Amino acid sequence: MNFMENLRVLREKNNMTQEQLAERMEVSRQTVSKWESGANMPEMEKLVQLTEMFGCTMDGLLKGNMHLENQKESELYDEYGNWVARRGALATCICILSFAAQQIGEYVSPSFLGESGLLFMLGALLGSLLWVRIGMLSSHFHQKHPYVEPFYAEEEKEEFHRKYMTWMIAGIGILIASIIVTASLYTVWDAPNDRMDALFGGLFLTMVAVGVGLIVYIALMASKYNVEKYNEDNAWEASAEGKENRRRIGKACCVIMLMAVICSILLWMWDAPHLTAGIPFAIGGILCGAVSVVLNKRR
Repeated sequence: MNFMENLRVLREKNNMTQEQLAERMEVSRQTVSKWESGANMPEMEKLVQLTEMFGCTMDGLLKGNMHLENQKESELYDEYGNWVARRGALATCICILSFAAQQIGEYVSPSFLGESGLLFMLGALLGSLLWVRIGMLSSHFHQKHPYVEPFYAEEEKEEFHRKYMTWMIAGIGILIASIIVTASLYTVWDAPNDRMDALFGGLFLTMVAVGVGLIVYIALMASKYNVEKYNEDNAWEASAEGKENRRRIGKACCVIMLMAVICSILLWMWDAPHLTAGIPFAIGGILCGAVSVVLNKRR
């Protein structure tokens, strides 16, 4: 490829018109048009300005192939989307399975595992840390790749849509089946005691974890295919209004989690069970999610 083709690819990749590029380069639109048609070449000063604007090298701009660069970026985006979907589903399953493990712990050793809440706290900690890692790496990817050229073909989207419906129905079906199976066990078992209640609860939560995991996975995969929304969200986050919105949500979540810490300390001082003392953090996390949805408004 030559300079004129690379310039057009870079301009379109950054969602800029010839007029917008000309304004930033402090030249006329006709000058940019001549650059892209090959009728004229910019001066060295303008070439340097273009490399700084588009984040490329001089050799890449003059002799490289920006179409291949776009292809590499699309491959990275696809791998990133798959990674987030798999890890997000895994983190969600671990959080729910921590409750199931606690129930089974009560069945195995009521005097130790049942009362200490050890299995629940370890599982919830692992799932939460995995979600934190997903959030940090996603933020880094969004900053490094603020714009991705939409590249999924309509055939790919249609094929995924069929898969989406199948996985979503399967996840919902498993959730319904978990209720039916648990109710059936209670019907068959004549006189369930506390240990059997714990075992049935562990089985129920395990099936719930599988169903919710499928739903979370396919929902995150669906967001991967919406490249336009990815670009729109990045543009919003980079705007002044988006940054102010993010600061507002951060302040609200800090207040909520601070109140959760205070409530947890008070419960601990009142000799509340370990599991009960951790409930404020779970409620705080849910409230933070709700506040983020409510406050995340765009004009």
